[in-house]
Amino acid sequence: MKIETSNMLFFFFIVIMSITIACKHDPFVPVVDMHDDMMQDTTMMDTTVLENPCDTNIIYFNKDVLPLLKGNCAYSGCHDAATASDGVILDNYEAVISTGEVSPFNLSESELYEVLIDDDPEDVMPPSGKLDNDQIALIASWILQGADNLNCDEFIGECNTENVSYELFVAEVFKTQCNGCHDSNVASGGIITDNYESVKSIVDSGRLFGTINWDNGFSNMPKNQEKLDSCTIVKIKSWIDEGALDN
Repeated sequence: MKIETSNMLFFFFIVIMSITIACKHDPFVPVVDMHDDMMQDTTMMDTTVLENPCDTNIIYFNKDVLPLLKGNCAYSGCHDAATASDGVILDNYEAVISTGEVSPFNLSESELYEVLIDDDPEDVMPPSGKLDNDQIALIASWILQGADNLNCDEFIGECNTENVSYELFVAEVFKTQCNGCHDSNVASGGIITDNYESVKSIVDSGRLFGTINWDNGFSNMPKNQEKLDSCTIVKIKSWIDEGALDN
């Protein structure tokens, strides 16, 4: 009986030790799995946030509207934050909506649009002359789409610098970024950027790339605005290097 009792006690001791050892290890398994799942979810979220390609059916404020306003309206002496002519500031989204009196989805109640189509030379904006029809239509479309502060990544993927066209690319950059100060009517500083011959003369003088690349010894252009994005600068440099053709 003593031997059987000893065996029984030994058996229960082994069972208890086995349960104890198992309890020490089991809880760690789900913690590791949960950590792995969280890492995978975070990676997926980051990828979604970073990739925001532009939709050709949408007007984006920072990509399409703001450069147009900065190039033609929001410069020194007119509607930049420092000057704020007539209390209107057009160099950032919040100010455009409030001081430009933009009413989403409603053109007739949006002062920003009304001054662009006004036929009275005393009231039309910009004072140097109306924007062209495509530019006015772009702002109208933005308002009719809700005048939202939408952004997209214009340069997802490689920046293509092959066969850069003056008419389709370079002239369009100057139209939105420079012509407000440097068209044939205003010609600030004697610089004109609204036609090929004038732009080519700036290229030949060696000044164009230095000013847009903010090189030492050159005036930073666009003046009092953010530097052009790197892809735009590289594409204009490629156009210059290929002979600055009227293409």
